[in-house]
Amino acid sequence: AITMTGADIAQDTLGFTGAGVKVAVMDTGIDVDNADFGGDDVARNDSPLFPSERVAYGWDFVGDAYNADPDSPTYNPVPSPDPNPDDCQGHGSHVAGIVGANNPGIGLRGVAPEVTLGAYRVFGCDGSTESDIMIAAMEMALADGMDILNMSIGSSFQWPQYPTAVPASNLVDRGMIVVASIGNSGSAGLYAAGAPGLGENVIGTASVDNLEVLSPYFD
Repeated sequence: AITMTGADIAQDTLGFTGAGVKVAVMDTGIDVDNADFGGDDVARNDSPLFPSERVAYGWDFVGDAYNADPDSPTYNPVPSPDPNPDDCQGHGSHVAGIVGANNPGIGLRGVAPEVTLGAYRVFGCDGSTESDIMIAAMEMALADGMDILNMSIGSSFQWPQYPTAVPASNLVDRGMIVVASIGNSGSAGLYAAGAPGLGENVIGTASVDNLEVLSPYFD
């Protein structure tokens, strides 16, 4: 995948590491104690290390128990924000790892291993989120001076006028690079693309099959 995106050229030929670049990850938070982000795995969850040198910005807009999915047995639409955007679900840490993990001890390196990360947590430990919370996170990312905003989030079958697509477009107009998933519902047919990825000049990113597959063994 790193070859398909050209990130190998940025790293190995051009020598870019992401140093000096601030990347916001709006997601389930980031495991701020994880060694992949400069934390201490041994002390994990005892006293979360935030802000840190690598995860220097962010906010938890919702709290662990928040869940905006009315069909979920853990439905709880009442946010309980706090200053520490630590991740209890894992998705945001996964995304942040692709962006900027840097753990020389195990040879793990993200696309831009020297970026400064911002964790803007809009999900609880389970379930979904809501547009007003996402908009608040976008506004904080702008106030924090983030250069890039990644939102691996999408509300399918929407339009560029959707409440999260409009502020995403506005962030681009203010000079921020905004990247969002374009949706996970393509099998449902036409117009399945989602907001905020539908925003004007927002980079809407979809899933594709990799050029290669590693099979340690096969039958």
